This record gives sequence, structure tokens and C-alpha cells, in this order.
Amino acid sequence: MLSTAATFLQISETEQGERSRRAAAGALVLAAVERAIAGTRDEFGVRRARREAESLERCAERSILLRILIRLEDGEAVDARLSPALVSYACELERTRRLPEADAAVSMALSLDAGTASTALHAARLARKRGERERALALYCAARDLEHGNGPIARLAEVGEAVVSDDAERLLSRVVRRALRAGDAEAAAVGLEERAALRRAAGDRRGALRDLCVAAARFPDAVDRARVLHELAGVTLAAGDPDGAREALLTVLTVGDAPQKDHARGRLHTLARDMGDQVGMRRWRSFKRPSLVSLSAYRPAPANRSLAPRLARWRESLEAQQAS
Repeated sequence: MLSTAATFLQISETEQGERSRRAAAGALVLAAVERAIAGTRDEFGVRRARREAESLERCAERSILLRILIRLEDGEAVDARLSPALVSYACELERTRRLPEADAAVSMALSLDAGTASTALHAARLARKRGERERALALYCAARDLEHGNGPIARLAEVGEAVVSDDAERLLSRVVRRALRAGDAEAAAVGLEERAALRRAAGDRRGALRDLCVAAARFPDAVDRARVLHELAGVTLAAGDPDGAREALLTVLTVGDAPQKDHARGRLHTLARDMGDQVGMRRWRSFKRPSLVSLSAYRPAPANRSLAPRLARWRESLEAQQAS
């Protein structure tokens, strides 16, 4: 297997443009980390890595790389205390869909801190996303065992184990019930979101809609709620329920972060255009450059019953909570 830095270097040589440039910067930083792990102090390598990292545009990735380099420049020991920064780096790479780089970074974090359940959980999720089922299952089991099978990380690991199993939907239902009995709303919501994806893939839109509605209500974090509501809007459009999709997107404007709200406005404008809603088009029109492109999935095939009234009541309740 390639070392972490060699993996980044290979990607920088085979890719083009910004991804190649970012991978090259990551390769230099992680090579410096590998030399520090081996007990070799390489001041020139660290300075060169800093110069390359500082040349990146201001973003979370740049900040994380510089934070790692500061530790190397200060001569601190490279041990488990560096693992959280590497996990943060892997999460940022995952967010930007650079899964090979994310997997390599989290593997380095795991080598430094094999006894932390959260690190094993991150590594398991990336292995699953890359289609490495057996490795993902082993890492999920490790994360669960590190928390002795009883804790929030262990319950999230159980969700992951269920997803990669041969009987995923039934096992996810069991995991969701256990999480609810333990009072773990987040693990239950994650399980519901995963079950919704399975049901949608199987053509069970009604079941997927039900799971997404409950997941959105149970997620304690507002950004997670908004993400699920965007998914819900897509499923309701596919089911021929534009009014339900509109209410889901309006709820994103109540609970989401800035990028999620911008995307919701773009989708509302597109939906209004497709529905011939001139008032909606004027209301949601934006002259800013969108961060995401909204493509409408709506085709006139009306649903028998709309989710709009239920979503509208929930949105009004959330707005009232925020006002008070």
C-alpha cells in the first residue's frame, strides 16, 4: 500500500487543475508528518509545505493544513493529539467529494489514534462510501467495541453495520428502535435517513417520505435538518407533490445555514418557474451567482395527497420557537 503522502502525490500527478494543486499541498504537509512520526526533523520540508499550503485560497482545508504545520514547527510530539486535526482534514476532503484523499488522511489519523471510537467511525464511513464493504464492516465493529457497545458512537456504528449488511432495511429498523429507547435522537435520525435512501432506491417513495419527515424532526442539529429537508423536497417532487416540496424548502429557510438557504431559494425559483408561478419567480429571483445549480425534477403528475399542510404546521412551529 502507498503511504498517505504518496497517495496524495499520486493523485496530484494524475489529476488536473485545482484538485491536483490541493493534493500536492496535502502531500507535502503529510510527508512532513510522516517524517516526524519516523523521528526525522525536516525543517526545510516543513517550510516548503507551509509555502505550498499558504498559496491555497482561504478555506477550511488551508486552515487545517497550517494548523498541522504549526505543531510540527513547534517541535511537538506527533502522537494521538494530532489525530483530530487529521480527522477534520478528512472530513473537509469528504465534503468536497475527494474520497481517496479523505480515506488516506483518516487512515493516518487512525494509525496515530487507534483507540478512539470516533476516528474508527469516520474511517468506516469512508470505506463504505468507497465500496469497501468488508473493511467498512470491520471498522464499524471496532468503533462499536471501543465504546463497549453502549454509547452514541456505538449506536452510529450499528447504523453503519446495518447499511452494509445483507438485510439492511430490517436491521436499520431494529437499530432505530434501540436508539429511540436509549433517547439518542441523532442515531435514530441517521438510521431513518439511511433507511429512506434504501426505500427510495427500491421504489418505495411513500416509505422514504415518511422516514425523511421523521428524521428531519428528530435531528437535533439544524444543518442536518436542512440537509434532510432538501432530500425530502427531491422525493416529494418525484412523487408529484410540488406543494410539499415548496413547504420543505421554505422550512430550510428557517433552519438551514447560509449555503443551504441559498440553494433553497434557487430551487424555489426553479419550482415557481416550472409551475408558472409569476409571483414566486419574482419573490425568489436572485442576481447573485449561485453556489449550487438547481435543476427541477418536477413533472406534472399530481400526488393523491400532499405533505404540504403537515410541513407547513411544522415550519410555523419552528418559526414560533425561534421568535420566542
